[in-house]
Amino acid sequence: MGIKLFTHGLMAALLILVASQASAQNSFNAPTPKIAIVDVQAILRESLAGKSARSQMDAIAKKERANLAAEEKKLRTQDQELQQQRAILTPEVFTQRQQALQTDVRRLQSRSRNLGQTLDQGFRRTLDQIQLVLFDELRKLSTEHDLNVILQRSQIVIATDDFDITKPALERLNKRLPSIELNLKKNDSGGEAR
Repeated sequence: MGIKLFTHGLMAALLILVASQASAQNSFNAPTPKIAIVDVQAILRESLAGKSARSQMDAIAKKERANLAAEEKKLRTQDQELQQQRAILTPEVFTQRQQALQTDVRRLQSRSRNLGQTLDQGFRRTLDQIQLVLFDELRKLSTEHDLNVILQRSQIVIATDDFDITKPALERLNKRLPSIELNLKKNDSGGEAR
């Protein structure tokens, strides 16, 4: 008799649990999905601001590489002159000048390595700024078109173009942000900062 009461009590508890879960599920009404798809990478690549940032980065890289090449040529000339003077210099003076020249060469090599890193980091920060504006415009588009889900195209396997809002998003971004200033942190080796 004790086992029957326990079994009936357990059954009653399970029924109450199932009923409460069903009631909780009935109280949540998921909205009807209204989905759009956007190609964020294409927008960043094709936007006026993205092209402006890329153009600025390329111009800075070209200018800095020319400066580095000129300094490298100057150091080679100094090395050749030092080698020619080796016979007339005391060993101490030659060693001193050679060490100074090697320090300059290491400094130039460091600047060269840092240039690529600085440009890459600056470009990524600029793309992040563009993306923030894009996401704000996407939020506005979602409100205007009563969308409740926007997915990145890279996450979609198959979809019709009817869902794609890339073009209006790009147009809005271009209107709001036609260009952007590429900001680079000034590095210790005297690299350019803008």
